Amino acid sequence: MQQNSLLARILLFIIFCCSIFPGLAQDTYADSLARVRTDSIKIAEEAAIRENFKLSRELLSKHPYFNFRDKAIYPSYNKKINPPGKEIYFYIVAALFLLFAILKASFDKYFSDLINLFFRRSLKQRQLRQQVVQNALPSLLFNIFFVITIGFYAALGIERTEPHLTLPFWQLFLYATAGAGLIYSGKFLTLKFIGWVFRITRLTDDYIFLTFLVNKIMALLLLPLIIIIALTEKEINAIAWTLSLLLISGLFLYRYIAAIQLVRKDKSINFFHFILYVSAFEILPVIILYKAIHEVFAG
Repeated sequence: MQQNSLLARILLFIIFCCSIFPGLAQDTYADSLARVRTDSIKIAEEAAIRENFKLSRELLSKHPYFNFRDKAIYPSYNKKINPPGKEIYFYIVAALFLLFAILKASFDKYFSDLINLFFRRSLKQRQLRQQVVQNALPSLLFNIFFVITIGFYAALGIERTEPHLTLPFWQLFLYATAGAGLIYSGKFLTLKFIGWVFRITRLTDDYIFLTFLVNKIMALLLLPLIIIIALTEKEINAIAWTLSLLLISGLFLYRYIAAIQLVRKDKSINFFHFILYVSAFEILPVIILYKAIHEVFAG
C-alpha cells in the first residue's frame, strides 16, 4: 500500500516536471533568438554609421572652398588686441597744467605784463617791454614751458600723420621736445651772432624778443586745444587740430608782419636778406627735424 502511494507521488512529480520544463526551454530559446536579432541589428547600424562617417569625411576632405583636413587656425580678427590707452597723454597734459600753475603763481606780475604787452596797445607798452626784458628768470622758464608744450604738440602731430611709427609715444615726445629746444636755442645764438657781426644788435634783440613773446602766447593758447587733441575722439579731435593749425598760422603771420615793420623802421638790413633768414632759420629747421624723425624711426 505504501509502495503504491510512493509510486503515485513519483509519477505526479515526473508529470509536473514535464509540464514545466518544455515551457522554460521554449522561453529560453525565444529570448536567445531575440537577443541575437537585436545584436545583429545594432551591428548593422554601427556598420552603417561608420560607413556614412567615412564617406562624409572623404567628401569634406575634398571640399573646394573649406579646408577640413588641417588643424584650425584662429584668424587675426578673432585675436584679442589691447589698444594703447591715453594714460600717457593724460599724465603729460596734467604735468603741463601743473607747470603752468606753478609759473603763474610764482611770477604773476610777469605773466600779467606779458598778456598786457601782447594784447593791449597802450602808451605804457615800451615800459612794459622793458619790465618783461629785465625779468630774465621767468622769461627763461616760460620759454622752457613753450618748448615742452610745442614738443608735445609736435609729437601728437607726428603720431597722427605717421601711424606706422614703432617708437613709443613718450620717446617721441622727448625727441620732439629736444628738437624744438635745439631749434630755438640755435635760432637765439644765430641771431645774437648775426647782430654782433653786422652791428645790428638792437634789431636782432628786438626780433628775438618778438619771437619769444609770440612763442609764449602760443603755448598759452595751445593748452586748451591740446587737451581736446590728446583726450577726445576723432570727430572733435579733427576740429581741435584745425583750430590749432589756424592759431599757429595766425601767430606766425603776426610775427612775420611785426618783424617786417621792425626791419623797415631800422633800415639797417635789406628786406631780401630778411626773407632769406626766415627761409633758412624758421622754415628749414622744422622740415629737417620732421624728416629726421620720419627716416630714423619709421617702420
